Parts: sequence; C-alpha cells; structure tokens
Amino acid sequence: MPSGTEGRTLARERLAGGRSFGERELRRLVDRVPDVVFRYRTRPLGYDFVSRAITRLTGLTPGDLYADPAYVLKLVHRDDRAIVHELLARGTGRVPIIVRWLRTDGSVVWVEQRSIPVFSRSRVLVAIEGVAREITDPTVGAPAHIRVLGGLRIDLERARVLADGNDVHLTPSELRLLMLLTDQPGRTVSRATIMEALWNSSHVGNGRTSEVHISKLRRKLESVAASPSRYHIETVRGKGYRFTLSG
Repeated sequence: MPSGTEGRTLARERLAGGRSFGERELRRLVDRVPDVVFRYRTRPLGYDFVSRAITRLTGLTPGDLYADPAYVLKLVHRDDRAIVHELLARGTGRVPIIVRWLRTDGSVVWVEQRSIPVFSRSRVLVAIEGVAREITDPTVGAPAHIRVLGGLRIDLERARVLADGNDVHLTPSELRLLMLLTDQPGRTVSRATIMEALWNSSHVGNGRTSEVHISKLRRKLESVAASPSRYHIETVRGKGYRFTLSG
C-alpha cells in the first residue's frame, strides 16, 4: 500500500501519461506551436515571454522584442495601433482583436489576437497574456467583414471605424451609409439608393434627410482624419454623393 506522498506522485504521473512534463518540455511544446504565445507586462513595460513563432510571422526574434518594449506597438500597422493602445490601457482582451502586423521585409500579415488581461489584487492591469495567429486577409472574399481604404478601416463585426488610427464614433445608420459609399469609391450613389438602404424606402422628398446624414458623416470623418480632405464625401448635383480618397 503506497504512502500518501507516493500516492500523490503516482496520481500526478497518471495524469501526465506516466511521465514527467516540466518547464523545459512546456517551453518546447509552446515553441512548436505555429501561433505566437506571449506575455506582455505593463508595469514596467516589456515582454516576459514571446514564443519562437514570432520569427515565422514577422522575421523578428524573441530577443528583438525583449530588447525593445516599444515593439508591442512598432509591430502593429500604424492605422491599427489605436486598437492595441485600448487593449493595453483597459485590458479589454476577451474579445479577439484583428490587426495588421508588419514584417521585417515591409509586407503585412493579418493577425487575430486572443488576449487575457492580468490584474493585480487592487484591479490594476499588470500584463496581457495571449495567442496571436495568422489569418487570411479579412478585406477580401465574400463577405469581407473588414474594409480598408488607405488609413480608413471599417470593422463590421465590431461596428468600429478608424480613420488614420483615430476612432470615428458613428451611429448604426451612419455606419451603413459609410459602407454604402465606400463599396465602390468614386461611384455616385443616388439619394434614392441611400434612402432605400437606410430606411427601406425610396422616398427622398426634397433630399434634406439624406443631406443631413451625409453632413454628419462628413464632419465626423474630417474631425479625426490627418487631413480634412483625405476622406471626402462629394455632393454630385442632381445625382447623389460619392466617396473619394486622397493622399
């Protein structure tokens, strides 16, 4: 009859498949996984751990990230950094985020990042732990749930719009209007089409209703864009409106 200590040891061995599985084996397992496993601390800033998969995805080594805590943002496309800023500030990591990472050769890889915020006993965010995996470009295919036009990013699943890295707070109808206008940039969208899409009615009256919505959307885009004319919603007299992108 084994002693209590011997019994516990046998139980652990059974749970482990009859063999020990220590820290070294765990690290080897994590480094074999194609996804990037990481832990980023916020106090002080820096990576505690990054798996070797980071090299396959970006060309960077774990050592590169350990040496430069700012890589948590440098790694991310400039127009997506607001999403990571929010993650680091609030720890809102239970919903996956989708961002673009920059490879060392200048190309872009789309990444879905699932993160868990780690808080101290006093509810202060101390770290972000997570897994990042490469995904196919969400801006192509049907249906595309992310639309990117220059520095304008429209995320339909999260009902979020970023212009030059800044949040654009839109109402549901304004978001639908922006999607309609950006479906084919440069194409004129009639007032009747706008009314049909927003209110399921082709009645446009004197056009005042659609003009009000266009004006509000135009102001919101211009207020956060790097240049007021970068995302231009042009009024085409007697026809409707069209979205143009410059710069």
